Amino acid sequence: MDRIDGIPHYVRIREEIRENLLSEKLKKGDRLPSEEELAAFYGVSRMTLRQGINDLIDEGLLYRRHGVGTFVSKNHLMRDHSRLNGFNQQPEPSSDEITEELLSASIVQAKAHVAKALGIEEGDESIRIITLRCIDGEPITIHDIYLPRVLFKNVKLGDIDAAMSNLWEFYSTHGNVIKNGIQRLEARQAEGEIAEQLKLESGAPILYKERTLYAEDGTPIEFLYCYNRGDMYSVTIRLQR
Repeated sequence: MDRIDGIPHYVRIREEIRENLLSEKLKKGDRLPSEEELAAFYGVSRMTLRQGINDLIDEGLLYRRHGVGTFVSKNHLMRDHSRLNGFNQQPEPSSDEITEELLSASIVQAKAHVAKALGIEEGDESIRIITLRCIDGEPITIHDIYLPRVLFKNVKLGDIDAAMSNLWEFYSTHGNVIKNGIQRLEARQAEGEIAEQLKLESGAPILYKERTLYAEDGTPIEFLYCYNRGDMYSVTIRLQR
């Protein structure tokens, strides 16, 4: 039988799991039992079970990792990419603590891709800033930022940590006001040091971004490599016709 009291089995399963999520019997990051185990527990076919699970995945309450299992979703950082806003200007999820840690700041020679984006010569000096953002202590985003040294001649590396709360304001105080930007998003897999820093298994999905920010006269101010956890990061883009 597919129904009890007129209610489909998959709906009952879905709502029972939802209640376990709301009551935190199932906590963020928990792995659910296998489909075989859950189907046997509820006395239904795997197809019926999967229908209920898929509804919760569509709602963002669960997520599936191929070959690994189904997990309770963690808090998502939702960014509005329809406007150019700094991190501190974005609305934060309620009840979640968002922190940003400076991992390193250094003077490096710009490699070809970075140099082209910043409008400088390969090998010219650039300031490299690497930061890690977390939600409730869970790493979510790595920013690998490059600034043309020629625009920030008076900046001392020791000043950058104090400026982390608003890097764009920091740029502005040095005469470099951001007016617009171009960015590219793509799906990638976490590898090596990025996977380790984001506490992901190698091959886990991430949302990768490259972005160049410009002054009003078109001068490049910042180039960014960005790595976001696929299970904790959402992008919203406003569309108009």
